[in-house]
Amino acid sequence: MTMATTRMMKSLRCNEASLPMLTPQNPMSDSSFQVATLDNRPFFESALRYGVQQGIITPAKISAIENEAPKGMVQIAEAFGSKYLRPEIDMAQKRIVNLVSLYLRQSTQGDLGLAAKMISDNTFLTLSRGGSGLLKALFSLPEYALLGREEKGRVEDFLDIWSRKEGDTDYLKVLAQRQANAIEIAAAYWFGEQLDVSRSSLQEQDADAGSVIRTAMLLRILGKSDETLVNQVEFAKLVDAVRKKGKVTKRSKNTLDAIPADYQAIAERIAQEIHAHDLPKILNPDLPLDTVVFELKDRYFIRDYEMEDSAEYDALVSKEWTKLTKGKTDVYALLTLFFCIAAGATPKTVITEANAKTLVKKIRKDGFHPELAIAFINSAAPHEKQESLLEEWDDFVQEADAYLLDDWDNTFSGALRFLDKHCDIEKPKK
Repeated sequence: MTMATTRMMKSLRCNEASLPMLTPQNPMSDSSFQVATLDNRPFFESALRYGVQQGIITPAKISAIENEAPKGMVQIAEAFGSKYLRPEIDMAQKRIVNLVSLYLRQSTQGDLGLAAKMISDNTFLTLSRGGSGLLKALFSLPEYALLGREEKGRVEDFLDIWSRKEGDTDYLKVLAQRQANAIEIAAAYWFGEQLDVSRSSLQEQDADAGSVIRTAMLLRILGKSDETLVNQVEFAKLVDAVRKKGKVTKRSKNTLDAIPADYQAIAERIAQEIHAHDLPKILNPDLPLDTVVFELKDRYFIRDYEMEDSAEYDALVSKEWTKLTKGKTDVYALLTLFFCIAAGATPKTVITEANAKTLVKKIRKDGFHPELAIAFINSAAPHEKQESLLEEWDDFVQEADAYLLDDWDNTFSGALRFLDKHCDIEKPKK
């Protein structure tokens, strides 16, 4: 026990009559809960003091606690360090009082009378184990609302940290959050079934619980609850269809139909988020389809799509990009396109060797303008490709100046070798 608690217990034994009585006539004892919150003592100490004053806890019980407490402190010190080191014993005093206080407060909702009765009816070590049990239960709850296997640390390390905490403010905050996570995870598995996605598949993909629920709720709101979203292309098609329609029917009362009662609150909350945050973006005609999909896709459960789907997606979300790239996705074709744009020529994904030579001449006369290609990428390329495309183009430009602007290369052989290495150059037929 803490030194303050130890001194308090001795005080209770030696001079019980001198303690201020907490009675209904005393304004400070209007309720046992009020008394418990008016001081900064550990809750165990407040309950013990109250119990002695009210005759709930006898001197014999105090003696029993004094005999039990050292055993518990030694066990705790040994669990977290060494029972032979004084600092560990001192910390164990604090730990055991914190554990007992936590258990008493949570079991009685802070009622000092009920807590005193629990002290009277149970051994001190039983109360300590009760607090430890609460912390172990807290540890077992999910820290995050993810459907994959959560990598937890050791329960011993968790207890080491949490048994040091005084009061229950942090405990209640984390408990509420983790309980909410548990409900969200259970709800996500239920909604996953509605989307025809198995539990094992959700776990393999480490799916975010909220994204699964949000996907199912969006389909319900759009009146497509019997459908599912397999990949990003289908998500883009769904968004595009809503945009073309131009409106979403007013929220139907049956949006929450058939959803289990335990999951209705989170379903309602996410539905409100969709109406407040997602639908305004989807319906905003000033936002390109690609921008909308890029900004929203991480909020939904959308499985990865294979590279062969890329051209279909690009064609759907970026008409200008598809028109100029002709559906090509390889880096050589795209660098050729960017090179033409930077040279101020007609954009092409493949050029002849003669065209390449002509463009190099033009660049040495009129200048090379990589910023034009950057502007094109930023305005026309699908968002999720822009970063990698800009990196590829930057690497190209860093090396290009040495070849394209080399006046000593009168035959253009060095420039053509460089372009042949990085671009799609069509050689003359022999």
